[in-house]
Amino acid sequence: MQTKPGLLFLLIATVIWGENAAGVVYQAETGMFYHAVIETKNGGYLGDAYINFDNEQGSYLEITIGMAIPGEQQIYIRYANGTQAARPMEVSVNNQVTEASCMFEPTGGWTSWDTLLISATFPQGISTLRFTSTGSEGGPNLDQFEISGQQLPVYMLTLSVQGEGEIGQFPSHGLLFEGQEILLVARPGWASHFKEWTGDVSGTDETLRFILDGDKTIEAVFETIELTIPEPDFTMTGYAAVPGNGRETTTGGEGGEVLVIENLSELIAWGASRENNYTPQTVLIRGTIESENTTVVSIKRGANMSILGDSGAGNEYAELKNISLSIRDYSNVIIQNLKMHEVFYPDDDVTIDHCSHVWIDHCEFYSKIGPGIGVDTYDGLLDIKKGSHHVTVSWCYFHHHMKTMLIGHSDNNGEQDTGLQLTIHHNLYAHTNGRNPSLRFGMCHYFNNYLEDIDDYGFAVRNGAHARIENCHFESVKTPIATDKFEGHGYACVSGCIYTGSCNENSNQISEPTDCQFWEDAIPYEYEPEEVNTVRLSVSQYAGVGIINTVTAVSDKLTQEQEFRLMHIHWDNNSNRLEVTCRSDKEQKARVAVYSLSGIKQAVRTQHIEAGIHTFAMPFFARVPGIYIVSAETSSGRYTEKIRIH
Repeated sequence: MQTKPGLLFLLIATVIWGENAAGVVYQAETGMFYHAVIETKNGGYLGDAYINFDNEQGSYLEITIGMAIPGEQQIYIRYANGTQAARPMEVSVNNQVTEASCMFEPTGGWTSWDTLLISATFPQGISTLRFTSTGSEGGPNLDQFEISGQQLPVYMLTLSVQGEGEIGQFPSHGLLFEGQEILLVARPGWASHFKEWTGDVSGTDETLRFILDGDKTIEAVFETIELTIPEPDFTMTGYAAVPGNGRETTTGGEGGEVLVIENLSELIAWGASRENNYTPQTVLIRGTIESENTTVVSIKRGANMSILGDSGAGNEYAELKNISLSIRDYSNVIIQNLKMHEVFYPDDDVTIDHCSHVWIDHCEFYSKIGPGIGVDTYDGLLDIKKGSHHVTVSWCYFHHHMKTMLIGHSDNNGEQDTGLQLTIHHNLYAHTNGRNPSLRFGMCHYFNNYLEDIDDYGFAVRNGAHARIENCHFESVKTPIATDKFEGHGYACVSGCIYTGSCNENSNQISEPTDCQFWEDAIPYEYEPEEVNTVRLSVSQYAGVGIINTVTAVSDKLTQEQEFRLMHIHWDNNSNRLEVTCRSDKEQKARVAVYSLSGIKQAVRTQHIEAGIHTFAMPFFARVPGIYIVSAETSSGRYTEKIRIH
């Protein structure tokens, strides 16, 4: 086993001897802070750095103080204020306000440091001293605090690990005082498990509690474990499989006809044919379809469709390049085995708005990252918004993109987006920047996902949203999970996750409350999360296209295709015309006519058509509500359907 260097959690304090009493200097950068940053760019500070409150009202700094004797003490605060106006801060001890508006006057520059003297009363033992910005510009830059009075002895805690793992320490900041309770948590790394604690305090539980009564040296021992990838379960799991809105589960276009689409014009015509269409239908995308200029295929107001990539199209599989699927006001949708990439801003690869019972599975989404690619070169890969619910995203591969996955429309759409409800499991996020995902207002069960090489953040939970995040593997993610990165606190209930590479659990930005009790009865389906150590292997091997065989599922229906068929008939109120969409599998002449039940011809159109999808616009000069007959005659035969016009 490899022994890693010891981790020293004692933060330096300097004892200052006055004429009548001893004092301790606390460095600001050793405290715990919220919406503030550690900085070194302005010179003249003492210690290793100083704290900048980042021009934000409500940002704060907390320092842990240990007093041997209670009473009122003097606090000398070293600070810099390079503005022309005083910056106010609230000072509290153990959440009791001692100075409601402590004014930090200008110092003449950010490299000019001054000292402000205040007083506060401390009880005997451990206390929390907090400085909170109350002005809209935030607080001054704080360097250090000298606090008078006799304070508790400070001890050194030296921690080390043997094997693959890390130690979480609570408290994780500030000085460690005599009589302070310390909590250590052993966190196994990838492919390892915790064995025991050794040293001055020992034990075999992953959590270790003790009262500090002197310097301590403690080691956590981890052992390597054998890994076997479990047999993957590709059945639909999560909210998409749960009954709701009169539907038992998500079935997509099951039971309907199957169409093969091989070019952009066919795809656009098919999208138009699905408007106000509730007939079950499966579309099989074959080969690569590319648009020179971004094309949005809008599919709205309907239900019961599957969009499948042809798994028999060779090693490249089926893909859409610079083509956006915008699905709105739809229910019962399945998208599988499809590559989508490089859709330019402001459109997304796939947009799901105000939809229900949606399953997106074994797809691949990506663009590019590198020189010349800005945050607004592309927009989202997969955005799910406007109260969409009963949604599952599984076994997908998201990579090389800036803004991966947005859940929730905007900060001002809370009334609708509180209805968001998703399960996201067994997905691979690699070489992205942020939104993996970003969740507003709604609820998301996020388990068994693997995130690798993320420049900014993994999962941001915001605006009162609730996320249950379990058994996920974060590798080299700058901020794996954040609850306060954006406006509005989110609730992240996290369990069973591991952190490897350049990140660890302390890389998270999670603040209380986490509201885990929200999830006690919130998951209405059964699931068995995969053991976290195998998630990296499972997801890397089985996420993305080419894993499932979509052709097998529809091959029987493909053999039953007709040479010509009526796909969709729709009345357009704006143009007062009937739009008849059909598909021909060969070049031929087609005559489409509309008759009343009494046999009176209302409209007719004849044209020569090629193989593909076509729409006949049938203008009505005097529309009368009632039942009509639509007739299509070709060399393949005659086809009729009844429709009702209201």
